[in-house]
Amino acid sequence: MNGSIYERELMNILNGTKNTVERIGKNLDPVSRDTVYTIMDRPFYVARAAGSFGADLVALRDDYSLVIEVKSSSRTQLAFSESSGTKQEQAVKLHNRCISSGLFITYAYRLKNYKGDFWRFFSIESDYEYRGKMRGLYELLPKQKITKTGNFILKWEEGLPLTTLISYLNS
Repeated sequence: MNGSIYERELMNILNGTKNTVERIGKNLDPVSRDTVYTIMDRPFYVARAAGSFGADLVALRDDYSLVIEVKSSSRTQLAFSESSGTKQEQAVKLHNRCISSGLFITYAYRLKNYKGDFWRFFSIESDYEYRGKMRGLYELLPKQKITKTGNFILKWEEGLPLTTLISYLNS
């Protein structure tokens, strides 16, 4: 499947599209399903921004602003280490652009062919002092790991599950 399918899926989850939220909820236990359903009461305005802003999605609400880069894989580790270095370079550029606005990049990593809560969320380690609600969210999100060669790596099982993220955002 094309990565843009997962961008649309996450966009529809965050903007509370009933069909998508219910489809996701079918794979979850009752408590997690109820948590995911709360996004329909407190949706985000979500715009696909691929190409123009450097990130895939921008999600806005009266209390949070999220700049999201969507990744998907059938592997549980996603390395930013291809020979050209463009993934790592893009990550650093996005990180720096976000910091200048008091924001941070959020990585949404979807594990393909997984049953259950298949989205995990991360951010990039930073010395920036975030404020207000954004500080709490930044501290909640697991940070990327760094390989021996200095490249970023996301380990899906260490990420923040979608249900935990939605619970936090809507509490």
